[in-house]
Amino acid sequence: MRTTLTFTETISYEDSIVGITIPVMLGHRSAVIQEQAKVDPGAEVCLFRYEVGSRLGIPIEQGVPITLETLAGSLEAFGHELTLQTGDLVFQSMVYFAKYPGLPRNVLGRRGWLRNLRLAVIDYDNLLYLSAYDD
Repeated sequence: MRTTLTFTETISYEDSIVGITIPVMLGHRSAVIQEQAKVDPGAEVCLFRYEVGSRLGIPIEQGVPITLETLAGSLEAFGHELTLQTGDLVFQSMVYFAKYPGLPRNVLGRRGWLRNLRLAVIDYDNLLYLSAYDD
């Protein structure tokens, strides 16, 4: 049985051995910045570097605490409600920031990003297809 899917956004990404990286906009109060983030449908939450939260003026350790289990061990982070934008899709999201500087990458995970979207990946063509979940 065939299924037809429709999407409102198409995002092209570079072919890279280290994964799918796309631009995202983060907004908190009057601050808005663009960052690069890895698409990781297996990640529990959206996790951004400490430095990103600082640039947004977020008091990181005043957020909702979480301990994430990674392949390399535990990682402490703090969640904050902010605006997340991918392409033209904009939504409020709980995003976590690492407790300490030096995290090597930003990650778009299930809670905060993927659950707000419908997503298809055609990796052979380096394309993401997205639309809002409630479309």
